Amino acid sequence: MLFQIGRNVNHLSPVTHLLSQAPSDSSIHLNHSLLCNAIFIVGVGFSVGAFIFVWHWEQRRRDYEFNRASDIIAGRLQQHADEDLEVIRTLGDFFDASGVPPEQAFGQFVHRSMKEHPTIRLLAWAPRVGDEERELFEYDNQFTRDRNFEIHQKNLAGDYIRAQPSSEYYPLHYIVPEAGNEGALGFNLTSHPLYQVALNHAAHTGEMVVTGKLEWNPDGETQQGVLAIVPVYAPVEEEPGLALGDDRHDRLQGYILGLFTLNDIFEVSGADRGVSLINLYLCDETVQTAAGTAATQPAKTLLASYETLPQLPESTATTIACPIDTVSKSEASVSTASGISLTQGVTRRQIEIANRHWSVYAIPTEEFQAKRRHWRSWATLIVGLLWTHIPVTYLLTSLSRTAQIERLARERALKAEQLRQAFRQLEAEQAKSERLLLNVLPKAIADRLKQNENTIADSFPEVTVLFADIVGFTRLASRVSPPELVKILNRIFSAFDRLASEYGLEKIKTIGDAYMVVGGLPVPRTDHAEAIARMAIAMLEEIEQFDSQDRESFSMRIGIHTGPVVAGVIGTNKFIYDLWGDTVNTASRMESHGVPGRIQVSPTTYERLRHAYDFEERGPIRIKGKGDMMVYLLSTRKNRPIPRSSAWQLSSSEASTFNSEDADDSPDAIASFRPDPI
Repeated sequence: MLFQIGRNVNHLSPVTHLLSQAPSDSSIHLNHSLLCNAIFIVGVGFSVGAFIFVWHWEQRRRDYEFNRASDIIAGRLQQHADEDLEVIRTLGDFFDASGVPPEQAFGQFVHRSMKEHPTIRLLAWAPRVGDEERELFEYDNQFTRDRNFEIHQKNLAGDYIRAQPSSEYYPLHYIVPEAGNEGALGFNLTSHPLYQVALNHAAHTGEMVVTGKLEWNPDGETQQGVLAIVPVYAPVEEEPGLALGDDRHDRLQGYILGLFTLNDIFEVSGADRGVSLINLYLCDETVQTAAGTAATQPAKTLLASYETLPQLPESTATTIACPIDTVSKSEASVSTASGISLTQGVTRRQIEIANRHWSVYAIPTEEFQAKRRHWRSWATLIVGLLWTHIPVTYLLTSLSRTAQIERLARERALKAEQLRQAFRQLEAEQAKSERLLLNVLPKAIADRLKQNENTIADSFPEVTVLFADIVGFTRLASRVSPPELVKILNRIFSAFDRLASEYGLEKIKTIGDAYMVVGGLPVPRTDHAEAIARMAIAMLEEIEQFDSQDRESFSMRIGIHTGPVVAGVIGTNKFIYDLWGDTVNTASRMESHGVPGRIQVSPTTYERLRHAYDFEERGPIRIKGKGDMMVYLLSTRKNRPIPRSSAWQLSSSEASTFNSEDADDSPDAIASFRPDPI
């Protein structure tokens, strides 16, 4: 059978693909010696180039690791400093929100923060005390804390004396930890020039101020570090037209102070983790603009250092001056004053600490600079030479077999070409057979037959069947020659076949001048009735435009019914795809009892289409084997009238002729469609 031919050709298609890979005959013989030399030169060149590339890549990788370590160190220091400063800011927010708390509450509030932040060595509160309030302030503290309490300052000899009269004082009132700082209670911060400058700066800006490196010794014991100062203001409602800082000094209640030690900041912040053969230096590079500060400390101050291998002289490492000269924003070099000879590799990372600008300098040691991993370079060179050796050796050993391989290749190519030509002819015949098979059967049914399905019979719960018949065809057949008659029918039914394909419907068969088409099988679809209706309208339009060569006019009767059918393939040689069931018979009766030029539908079809089409109720007619049945004439598609030609309007003589001749002629012609006569 046809589908068996198609299946056999499909089995041979992998062979066709395999033979298509056969080498083509070539008259050009490669010079294998030159090819081997070229591969050897290129391979060695690439290997040496890769060796040089990896050598430099290792150097860049070392620099990358050093810069990445510098970034990590700076990030850890920045995070640690931000967390420490946030403690001071939080304490300031607490004072702003709830006012000045009792000393016990202050101690409880800051105790945990100091425990979690070991670089915070001291937290204190210095209230603002006016000259007229001084006596009362001292009396209250003498009564509640120390009977010898007074606001004091240091003289030039370093001894505590009663503070000189002033318009206002900022004595240390709360100190945590108090142990070891008892003598600092009552120390007037404005009596020290450096502290006074920092307090004035904080009061002027209203923001946190961090001092440069200083010596904190109000109680005699000197501690080096930086001081963070946060001003605290009394709450006030903002008045329209009042500038932000107009009454800031009047609302100033005092200052919160935090002393941060930096000697072990690298260890505490974790910046030293994973650092080896690198020396670290933390410097303060804030430009000093406030009066009185430039003279008390250098432009660059060494805050802290961490040396894995001592590099700076001991005297330099302990001095307050930073031993680094800034070259650019990210690079630096060791100053000549330090006595160290380094030409490259010093990195600089900036850290912003409130109003201060700190820099972290990382200096690689000689051991770090000497650390390289050249094994990758040598491994790359060796692997490249090995990969060059493999193809060269293979080509040299294949020189003796070249002639034989080429001869076998030509023979194989010739046979492959012969087979390809044979398969191309077979594929062309297969395509013809496939087209012929699809002209007889629907594609879905043909595919099932190819799978050796012996019996094909399917039940469809709902399809729509259309019968059409040319009115007056018997009279036309008596007037024209058989070839002309066949030509006319071929033109009409070819147009109908095109419409069936356009609307996705399945033509079942034609007998004489009768045409049968169905929607909803073999592939089910929900809009089968709508598709049949559209094709019926298009069939009337085609008939309206059709004129035979002798100017004969045609009209058609079309009947449509919707219901269940059984469809299947009959026969083994001249097989056909056909339908059975009462739905087929009813559709045939709709056509045979229809009106020329009109589309007559059953009640079932009417229910499916009445939402989209306008109908004329023809009334009940007697259907053989069914009795009286209400039928409808499809008039228009909503908002789109169905064209109607003059050929549809029968004269009285034609009507009488139809009643006496065509009404009986059509059922006889359609009878062959009904496998179960009624």
